[in-house]
Amino acid sequence: MSRPATRMALLAGRSRLALARQGRELLEQKRDALLREFYRDVRTVVAQHEELEAAAGAARLALDSARVWLGHEAVAAAAVGATGEISVELEPTTIMGVAVPAVAPRDLVRHPESRDRSPLVSGPSLELVAERFEEVLTIAIRLATMEARVRRLAREIRRTSSRVNALRTRVIPELEADTRAIELGLEQREREDRFRLKQVKRTRANGRQARLSARVR
Repeated sequence: MSRPATRMALLAGRSRLALARQGRELLEQKRDALLREFYRDVRTVVAQHEELEAAAGAARLALDSARVWLGHEAVAAAAVGATGEISVELEPTTIMGVAVPAVAPRDLVRHPESRDRSPLVSGPSLELVAERFEEVLTIAIRLATMEARVRRLAREIRRTSSRVNALRTRVIPELEADTRAIELGLEQREREDRFRLKQVKRTRANGRQARLSARVR
């Protein structure tokens, strides 16, 4: 957009340009910090997936063993009686001003006497199955929280990168072009003013010379 070539316009243009450059630098710093957090969390997610797979394998092995020793009906009946709810506590956290979900760490593995049945009645096989699946649930909740965190970070990284690109490729070049146009306009005006001033001086000098010549004659 063309702006009037005035000193005030030049100062305002330079101010807008400096502000845009500062904003780009701040957004780049934010993006870099989010990327560091993102890559660290991705490594954690990969490790937790491996941990979950190992825990799930151990839980399936314990379940198969219980079915062999106790029979399918006994294990199924114990599973029906073990239904319940698990509460989790959310802890609001922010990274570079970005709110990310977090579940308060909690170990869901219970003591055998806290499972609403007597360990003497259920037997060690069922208690081992319960313990193994509680370990799976503990890891799964922690993993779900971390995956939600990674998705939120990824969205914010894309949004921040888009703003950085807009400033770098569109906003700042336009402001630089506007500022340069104003500078060129002022330089052209100064040249024209100097030329007119020289003409005025030359005209006055010629006039004085003509008057002196007339007096001599």
